[in-house]
Amino acid sequence: AVTAAMAGAKAIVVSNHGGRSLDHTQGAADVLPDIAREVGGKITILADGGVRSGADALKLLALGADAVLVGRPLVIGAFGGGTAGVKFIIEKFTQELKQAMILTGCRSLAAIDGRILYTR
Repeated sequence: AVTAAMAGAKAIVVSNHGGRSLDHTQGAADVLPDIAREVGGKITILADGGVRSGADALKLLALGADAVLVGRPLVIGAFGGGTAGVKFIIEKFTQELKQAMILTGCRSLAAIDGRILYTR
């Protein structure tokens, strides 16, 4: 991530699937806080990997992602219902994210940070 930022990259994708890495590496959520500490605010950090709900998206945002990428749920929505299926998934994710934000006291996306997460 640091090398990408120094090379002038505008954004990076923190991911552990989709042919971008090995199957025995750490998950995106495991490395995201360290990456955000190093390059957060300098380049855009996109993250994915196992995002199945708006609550999952909230967790990656809290760990330091600027935005979250979602693939499988949208594909499932498309196969199951075409355009209406994709719309349903997007609306479901939006409602889940809003609910998770309310439950964690976040009034805006900018308010989401690591303080809302339980860690050992």
